[in-house]
Amino acid sequence: MSGGLARQLGRDRLVALGAAAVAALALAFTFTFDKVPAALMEGMGAAEFPQLICVVILVLCLCLFFARPAPETGEAPAPVHACTWWTLALCVGFFAVLALIGMLPAMFLFPIVTGLVWGERRLPLLIGSAAGLTLLVWLLFVSIFQFTLPGGLLGDMLFS
Repeated sequence: MSGGLARQLGRDRLVALGAAAVAALALAFTFTFDKVPAALMEGMGAAEFPQLICVVILVLCLCLFFARPAPETGEAPAPVHACTWWTLALCVGFFAVLALIGMLPAMFLFPIVTGLVWGERRLPLLIGSAAGLTLLVWLLFVSIFQFTLPGGLLGDMLFS
C-alpha cells in the first residue's frame, strides 16, 4: 500500500502528509492543556508557543506538498549518506547534553560538534557562529518572550 501511494504522490509529498499529521495531532493535543492563570503567566504561555510551532510546521508541510512536482515513477531515492546518521545521533545526543548542562551551553556546543562532524575545520568560525546563535536564541526567547530555558542538572545544582 505504501509503495503504491508513494509512487502516486511522490516521496516528498508522502513525507509532507506524515509530518502534517503529526503536527496536527500535536496541535490538537495543545488544546487540552490547562489554562494558566493570568497572574502566573510569563511570556506566551504553555499552550500558545507549541501551537505556534505546530502551525509553522503545517505551513511548511503545505509548501513541501505543493511546491515540488511528483518524481518520475522509475526514480530511485539516493542512498542515505553516513554523515546523515551521525547528524541524527548528534541531535539525539543533544537532548542528553541538554538534560545535563542546560539549554544555552548545549546550544553553544551542538553547532561546534556538528560542524566538526561535517568537516568544517575553522574552529574560530564555528565558535563565533555558535556564540551568535546562542545569543540570538537568548535574546529572542529569554528577553523578548520571557521564557525560562531549561538549566539542566548542572544548572539546577549551581543556581538553586
